[in-house]
Amino acid sequence: MAATNSPDVRVPLGRSAQPGHGEARGYLEMLNLFRVVACAAVVANHSFIWANMSTNVIGTGFITVLHLSRNAFFFLSGLVICYSQISHPRGLRAFWKRRYVQLGVPYLAWTIIYLVFSLIIVSLSWHEVWSFLRQNLLMGYSQLYPAFVIFQFCLVFPLLLRMLRATHRHEVIMGLSLAFALVLGVTLHYPWLAPWATDVERALSAVVPWSRDLLTYQEFLVAGALVALHFDDVCTFVAKHMRRIFVLSGVTGGLMVLWYAVQVDTGASLLRASDAYQPEAVVWYFAAIAAMFALSLWWDSRPKKPAGPGRPSWTTSAGLGALTGGVWLSHNLFLTSLRSLLGALGLRSALPWEATVAILFVGTVLISGTFVSLILRTRVRWVLGGPARAEQRAEYDALRASPLLSTGQAPSGNAAGPSRPLTSKT
Repeated sequence: MAATNSPDVRVPLGRSAQPGHGEARGYLEMLNLFRVVACAAVVANHSFIWANMSTNVIGTGFITVLHLSRNAFFFLSGLVICYSQISHPRGLRAFWKRRYVQLGVPYLAWTIIYLVFSLIIVSLSWHEVWSFLRQNLLMGYSQLYPAFVIFQFCLVFPLLLRMLRATHRHEVIMGLSLAFALVLGVTLHYPWLAPWATDVERALSAVVPWSRDLLTYQEFLVAGALVALHFDDVCTFVAKHMRRIFVLSGVTGGLMVLWYAVQVDTGASLLRASDAYQPEAVVWYFAAIAAMFALSLWWDSRPKKPAGPGRPSWTTSAGLGALTGGVWLSHNLFLTSLRSLLGALGLRSALPWEATVAILFVGTVLISGTFVSLILRTRVRWVLGGPARAEQRAEYDALRASPLLSTGQAPSGNAAGPSRPLTSKT
């Protein structure tokens, strides 16, 4: 790691921020490792939760830290959605069509799969099917709820991008977004401090639970969009201050664990002490995201060795990154099955909790990773396996080579035809 502050660390993009219609850019390879780390954190977090940590102080401490996974996912989503639109503009109808179809079809497919799984394995009765579909199609089944939040974000994103491009005071926008997140966190975690706000919060949560509401995660989506707009400048800053970012993230994580311990020691329940929405946790999430971004930049900046013809794809960050969407969609199926198997064998109560978590995590990663790698070889790869990264790379390469881009027209990937881009170039 000694070279991380070296001035020759390669920044993936070497041009100014906010590319216009004629400045097509390629697939962001450096985000592959970010996807892998975020996905591993999701599976690890659920492995702890599924191992029943309701009375386990140490295990719940890990859960407190690993809550970062959902917010890292939202940051990445905001970054990718914004970066894709500013580098390869699409008309409003084409933008919505692409985003809702690309994520909506896997969302629907896996909701049906989990319905069948619940009927067969979880003993869901047939008269509960309609209730299951109504609840989970609208709000998201278990780990699928981030898709419901992204649907909300895509709906308002055109307006957000127009606002961001209409002003250069992006630090003010980020500050207001973060301030709202902290106020909301105080309202949710310390309701006695502002009773009037708590009444409003309860009325709103009766419509859409805060765990599924865009407002709960908006600061991470806004941060991702702003990073996309200033991608080169952010990469340059991160490359220059990489060591400091890692140290700051480690210190912040230590303070988060200490705060968790203080709450438990002063009588707070484990559920309350590990609350994912407490305002103190927002600081930790941003620190962790910064470290993950820095790690991804460092990894992508290392000298690359030529890949041999027989090198397995799972040994590369690109190969692992291609699996992450499918692992996120499917892992609950295998994690629940492994947990049931351990229970049927009498091992869930006999094994130490550390062993149970390890078996759930390693087993789920291996099984879901193998499943997705097989799915990606079929014609239903994007339906069950999430975004097909190889096809996205090919699409971006084709867009960069398209003569339309030199004239400022919408790229050929615009399924809605020659419609006007969401916003004009600033």
